[in-house]
Amino acid sequence: MMGDKGDHRDEVAAMSAQPGRESAAGSLEQPGVCENSSTPKWVFEDHVALGVLILLGGVVFAQFLSRYVFNHSIGWTEEGARMLLVMLVFIGAAGAASRRGHIYVEILELILPDKAKRWLRGFNNLLSAAFFGYVAWLAWQVGQKVWHSSMSTLPISKGWLYTVVAVACAAMAFRLARQGVAFWRGKEEK
Repeated sequence: MMGDKGDHRDEVAAMSAQPGRESAAGSLEQPGVCENSSTPKWVFEDHVALGVLILLGGVVFAQFLSRYVFNHSIGWTEEGARMLLVMLVFIGAAGAASRRGHIYVEILELILPDKAKRWLRGFNNLLSAAFFGYVAWLAWQVGQKVWHSSMSTLPISKGWLYTVVAVACAAMAFRLARQGVAFWRGKEEK
């Protein structure tokens, strides 16, 4: 019985030693870290998300300052912060997809041989790409329908928010599809 536990731990430890992978056993390695570097690779979505995060911090700080220091709240900051937070989540998720940073269930990977694991990962990525492509299309459709209505406190069309969500989901679909094809070809992206 003891030997079975040790074998399972060795298998889990071996999986977590793969670059860009983290299993239930945990790993100190960072997904998306360049092979010869200790810094993560940044993609376009990461830079955009950082800009949105800085803008969100400024809006929230202005809201805090106006409400608690000057005792007069700026009306648009709450809706603006909410809109920026939604944008940040979707743009950040697109950046995480480029580094394979999304969580997934790996129970089948523990028992499948290497070739089957590669096909399963490719299938999962392509299925996820199809899902996010569909979500991008739905967000685009909703954005077109609400394009002529503006936010309640900001003179900005609601369509812009849905357009950003659609573009971020399309970017996620693109990144996941590339990874899925790379898995099937046997050329995992590092």
